[in-house]
Amino acid sequence: MSAPLLRARGLTRDYRLPAGQVKHGLVDVDLDVEAGETVAVIGESGSGKSTLARLLLALDRPTRGRVEFEGQPVDARLRALRAGTGIVLQDSYASLDSRFRVRATIGEPLRALRVPGDHRRLVAEVLQRVGLEAEHAECYPHELSGGQRQRVAIARAVVHRPRLLIGDEPTSALDVTVRAAIVALLRELNATLGLAVVLVSHDLGLVQHLAGRVVVMHDGRIVETGPTASVLGDPQHAYTRRLVAAVPRLPARSTDAGL
Repeated sequence: MSAPLLRARGLTRDYRLPAGQVKHGLVDVDLDVEAGETVAVIGESGSGKSTLARLLLALDRPTRGRVEFEGQPVDARLRALRAGTGIVLQDSYASLDSRFRVRATIGEPLRALRVPGDHRRLVAEVLQRVGLEAEHAECYPHELSGGQRQRVAIARAVVHRPRLLIGDEPTSALDVTVRAAIVALLRELNATLGLAVVLVSHDLGLVQHLAGRVVVMHDGRIVETGPTASVLGDPQHAYTRRLVAAVPRLPARSTDAGL
């Protein structure tokens, strides 16, 4: 059986506080992500979701444990990891450099990774793929809407054809209509490009629409994992039950004609 695209074993991240105490940001986390799979990591703020995402991308080092990408340790093959992954962050405005036009922003990974080919053509193709017009290439970030900026961020994350995309709350700053469009775009990219996706989110509605498998984190630990429909439809852990119960629901519509 082939190795998973991404594998984490025993990931632990401790933070030393000024008083000499130790805060456990992540504790003994194991995670496998298969090629083409979409996995959601859910939990409340402070549960360890974003810490896990940073460790998976080697943007931070674990106190203990290891991460492998395509069977190799990530810290030994950083260039291969950068070429094989992309990331989309929550705040698209902060993640885009206000000094650069969209064309330069999207083309940055191509230059940094020395991707061969016609970069202008590749940028034009990915703009079209994410639903933007050719004229958007000459815009600055402040000239775009929030949804357009997030599409630019996604275009930059996939322009070099990575095999894994990590989204850290990629839709939480968007309104409902734009969020739905971004979800549809991520699903289309997953299907057409064969991207594996790790989605960090507290939005269970988004998770239900996008992820085939869900990982529930609490206090830096994984407390439950499994197919999304099973975990969210019949949660086994008390913490997962609280998360699901906290999702707002519209009241049932009355059948009384007088109401």
